Amino acid sequence: MTTATVTWNSIPAILKGLTLTLEIIFITLGAGFVMSIPIASIQVFSWRPLAVLMFIYERIIRGIPVMFSIFLIYFGAPYLGLELNAFISGVLALSIRSSAYQSQIFRGSIQSVGKDQIDAAESLGLGKLKIIFKVVLPQALRRAIPAWSNEWSTMVKDSSLVYVLGVVEMMTRAKMIVDRTGMAIPIFLTVAVFYLIITASGNKFLRYLEVKLAIPGVTTKGF
Repeated sequence: MTTATVTWNSIPAILKGLTLTLEIIFITLGAGFVMSIPIASIQVFSWRPLAVLMFIYERIIRGIPVMFSIFLIYFGAPYLGLELNAFISGVLALSIRSSAYQSQIFRGSIQSVGKDQIDAAESLGLGKLKIIFKVVLPQALRRAIPAWSNEWSTMVKDSSLVYVLGVVEMMTRAKMIVDRTGMAIPIFLTVAVFYLIITASGNKFLRYLEVKLAIPGVTTKGF
């Protein structure tokens, strides 16, 4: 068979891997988002020793290779009496990594909210939690959208790392096809195109959200 025929016939298998890749990306970013909000809020608003602990967590996670985290969770879980399969181990490691980077994004956007707004909310008798959830976070989330593009792009690429645990996502599918056909270049180039499409589509959507949710006079509007 020709290279073009092999590549074309391989697309259905690659698309099966693409489905799992997208699942990994969305679960990881969602879990990282949920974890990052309290981490960032604690760093900015909480009791100093607790804030320091969150800073240490962030620095450690950002300072170690993602592959190390994946192996640590997968091989370390049994020592804690936990049996985590390859998919859960990979997603958990990527989620923890994402939480550290997203917390950095949110910390910056939280700190960008004017202190005068916080002072005004306090003068109206709002408590700290209400100020965080009703004044600070609604603005911080919108200001964080541009930085999310980088996190999206990074997570699209990092999702392929779970192949080391045997998770059959898009890169693993491609490797299996290459092992069977011996045609590495066309297969991996095809997969690269899919990764580029995912990255560009996500960044385009985030840009749309940035424009749609722009704060007049604060965030930039327009493409």
